[in-house]
Amino acid sequence: MLPPNVAISLSVVASTPGSATLDMSMPERLIGVTVGADQVNVVLLEKDSPDAFRLDDETTLHLQEGPRPVAYNVLYGQFHDYIQQRRATRVCIKGSAVSLGGTKLPQLHAAELRGVVQAAAAGAGVEVRTATKSVTSRTFGTRKVDEYLKDNEYWKTIGLADLKKGLREAAFAAISGSSV
Repeated sequence: MLPPNVAISLSVVASTPGSATLDMSMPERLIGVTVGADQVNVVLLEKDSPDAFRLDDETTLHLQEGPRPVAYNVLYGQFHDYIQQRRATRVCIKGSAVSLGGTKLPQLHAAELRGVVQAAAAGAGVEVRTATKSVTSRTFGTRKVDEYLKDNEYWKTIGLADLKKGLREAAFAAISGSSV
């Protein structure tokens, strides 16, 4: 028996008269992630076709109070379990960007937490991809990432009109990471 949020697509394909094969493909399950100093925004998408996605889940994991190493360990376990329970196939994480104004403590904390997220995803046995906004702007589509994030029509076209605007960046990490 499959978990309630796993869909299976069945189709019968006849290659020659009198013969048929059964296609039991499952949609690709992608997790997109953005990381802050004390939280991880997570979006789980199902990729139905190259330009069609369905929102399956969205959540924010918060770093617990107390010593950061202990909190990192807790968040590692939470994210690792999230990936495995939802049977994700790939995790795409928005990478760090270079700051021209100097690096501040919250940026360093976010970089540490991003490492925890990467380790948890790798430990869960899924493919892990990271990409910065600047790289994604050069390698995905014809526009810069921020233009996609602001374009309500784009989100409607790909089936994610109801996604909260604050989670679009995490979803875009998954979308752009799925096209590579």
